Amino acid sequence: MENNNQNTTKQTSNKESSSVQAVERALLLLKFIGESPTPISVGDLAKKAELNRTTAWRLIGTLEYQGFVEKDPVSKGYQLGYALYQLTSQHDQYGALIRRARRTLVELKEEVGETVLLSVPKHDGTLTIDQIDTDHSVRLVDYSNTTSPLHCTSNGKILLSLLPKEELNILLEQTLKPFSKYTITDPEELRKELEKIHIQKVGTSIGEFDENENAISAPIFNKKKNLVAFITLGGPSFRLTEEALLQLKDRMLDAAKKIEEQLD
Repeated sequence: MENNNQNTTKQTSNKESSSVQAVERALLLLKFIGESPTPISVGDLAKKAELNRTTAWRLIGTLEYQGFVEKDPVSKGYQLGYALYQLTSQHDQYGALIRRARRTLVELKEEVGETVLLSVPKHDGTLTIDQIDTDHSVRLVDYSNTTSPLHCTSNGKILLSLLPKEELNILLEQTLKPFSKYTITDPEELRKELEKIHIQKVGTSIGEFDENENAISAPIFNKKKNLVAFITLGGPSFRLTEEALLQLKDRMLDAAKKIEEQLD
């Protein structure tokens, strides 16, 4: 009986030791990903952590599933995921940007009477970090802390329009998921839409993400001319028509410029 108890204790100890080792290795991979200035491949991570590729793949797969790392669609390397930022503190990563943009968002909301959003570009979509709702009872859903797709949103299409041709081609090779009956799913048709957006400097979504919602967005650049965010105005299609959206082009660009003046 005593030998059986000793064997059970030993097995439990081995399992615990193995689990602790897996956690240590996963944290080490997170550290290397966070330190890398660009998305890093699993092969390079395995070398840096002195792990075999199979172990590295398994750990990265778990981290990706939980949202702690994200795969870059172009390089196929890995970068830190949004779940990691959620753990630290809500909006902490974007706190300064939100504070500097908030007044402009509120002014635009009060002037036009529709919901205004602030979002940032991500590798697979746009993340809404702030939303100022209209006083109307019928309005946009709450997109705060959610990631929206690129090909059918007004801000997402701006991001696509600014991508290098090679990166855009890779993305357009993927299936364009229809979110409504108005979603552009033909790559060539979308490419023409992006060319128009590149010239006009604003993007629109006419029922493409939600057929009951229309929106217009303008890009926000920092002093180094890097794209850092988008300002978006949206509302129900019965109230905010396509014609009404297009009339807001200059107002949206002015709002974006106002925010840019507040950035470093």
